[in-house]
Amino acid sequence: MIRVVTALLAGFGQRGAFCGAIIFALLSALWIAFRQGRHAAEADLAIRRAEARIRATQTSQEIRHEVHNTDRAGLQRRADRWMRD
Repeated sequence: MIRVVTALLAGFGQRGAFCGAIIFALLSALWIAFRQGRHAAEADLAIRRAEARIRATQTSQEIRHEVHNTDRAGLQRRADRWMRD
């Protein structure tokens, strides 16, 4: 890769071509690191969203199960307490 860039920059002289190739290599490395970091952050966000969705679904299921198994008087007490608060 450096040889290709060096050949492209050969009109600037050997030292200028070498410096240009080094700069190009550094910028390429920075760009790749930036892209990988961004993709890693997007993947992390997707994982956190999925975990939050799973927790919400589990909580909803637990509440639904609890309400379904509670007797009528218990539901009435909970509703009265909820309305009072």
